[in-house]
This record gives sequence, structure tokens and C-alpha cells, in this order.
Amino acid sequence: MSFSDYTLNEFVEELASKSSTPGGGSTAGLGGALASALALMVIRLTKDSEIDQFTAELEELKSEALRLIDEDSESFDKVMAAFRLPKETEAEQEERSKQIQEALKGASITPLNTMKLGLKVLEIAKEVATEGNPNAASDIGVAGLMALSTVKGGSYNVLINAESLKDEKVAKDLKDEASEIITKAEKLAAEIEEIVKSRI
Repeated sequence: MSFSDYTLNEFVEELASKSSTPGGGSTAGLGGALASALALMVIRLTKDSEIDQFTAELEELKSEALRLIDEDSESFDKVMAAFRLPKETEAEQEERSKQIQEALKGASITPLNTMKLGLKVLEIAKEVATEGNPNAASDIGVAGLMALSTVKGGSYNVLINAESLKDEKVAKDLKDEASEIITKAEKLAAEIEEIVKSRI
């Protein structure tokens, strides 16, 4: 059963359990889905506006964010499975090391995709904050905050997995891209906050 199919209560209880998944990465994905949904709500509360053009993209982002909830948990499970591989012989040790590195790379790329999604939502949210129904300004403000947490939450998972990669170039590229996304996201989030405050 997909985590996105859980009831809200079931997901929260699973999150609070001693199970490693779902964890922070999946929660970052959920944040992206919530941010997309809030932006969609504001658009639908705004009559005769050009921001309607973002509806289809936000629907896609919402669906993608829900998918990333599971993908993040699955990528973490692959890392754990790789660590449990046998290591008695030299051949087994080499294969185990190879599988661990591949799994860690995958576990870095998934949250990086979560970050990219959060950034896209922030870009749209800025437009919605500017043109959307002022009575829903607080809602798009929360959408901006959730999208920023999606970006930053994803970054923690990129960094913790990339740190263990033996390929220094791949690790550096992942970290650099994550840093660039954070810089853009923080700027957009600050702009959204200013717009929201001016419309409340």
C-alpha cells in the first residue's frame, strides 16, 4: 500500500513509529503536495485571472509529490538492503560496496528531485500570491512556507547520502546543485512572504 493512500492519521502514526520509513524525505514530499494543493485552492478562489494557466502544472506537481513520498522511502530501503548483503568473501565485499554506493546515489537523487519540485511550486506560488484572491493571501503564504520546507527538507537527505559517496565528483555535483536550489528557493520564499504581508 502506497503511503499516499494512507489516511492522514495512519500516515502520522507511521511517521511517529520506530520504523525508519516514512521519514524526513517522505515528509518533504508531502510538503510539496500540500503546497501544490494550497496554491490550487487559491487559484480556484480567484475569478477571471491569468493564474488559471498554472492549474494543470500544479495538478502534475501534486501527483509527483505524492509519488516522491513513496520513492524516498523505497530509496532508503534499498540502502538498508545493500548494507545487509553478505560480506564474508572478498567478492561479496566488493559487490556489497558497489550496491551500497548505487543505492546511496539513488537516495541522493530522489530528494534532489523533491527539491526541484519544491522550487517549481515556489515559482508558481509567487505568481499566485501576486494575482490571487487577497482573501486567500494567508493560504498562499502557507503554501510558500511548505514549498520552502520541501526544498530544505529534501536538501538534508541529499547531503546525508551524498556525504557517503566515494565518487567525489558526483557527490560535489549533487551538493552544488542542492545549494543552488536552496539559494533560489529562499529568495522566492522571501518575496512571497513580502507579497503576502502586503496583501493581508
